Amino acid sequence: MSKKETVMVGLALLGTILIAGAGLVGCHRPPGFCGGGCYGKEFPNHVLEKMDSEIDALQLTEAQQKTYREIRAKVESELVEMGQERKAIFQEVKTEIDRDAPDLNILADLLKSHAKRFPDRMTFFVDRFMDFYQVLDAEQKGKVVADFKGKFKKFEAFMALVAE
Repeated sequence: MSKKETVMVGLALLGTILIAGAGLVGCHRPPGFCGGGCYGKEFPNHVLEKMDSEIDALQLTEAQQKTYREIRAKVESELVEMGQERKAIFQEVKTEIDRDAPDLNILADLLKSHAKRFPDRMTFFVDRFMDFYQVLDAEQKGKVVADFKGKFKKFEAFMALVAE
């Protein structure tokens, strides 16, 4: 590997480590500044509160609420596990970085092994959403689809700004 490639890999790893580290420690500014630290230890609560607020608009039946509570518990468990894994990987990265001569190959392997979980996690969350979606009636499904369309339009507008 050339010197330029080594520097680029090192910078990429450093950027990844900094982003992962920021996710672990969260934001210590007041709420509203950066989400009140939603990427720190309060991340699961932040996600669950957001889910709950979206669900309230659907006016679920008792049976639907029961299903939602079961799915919510699974999501909460997965979010907590993700946080624990993120802390563990950060500690491993920190241990290697703190060495006099950190081995970038070890850091790369740590980050790659951590990243391998992302597809499974994405599948888990999409499947839990679809489990919930299946218990909704036609009117509730219409509300969910309309909400998705609205969010997608916002995302499209953002992407148009970024692409310019």
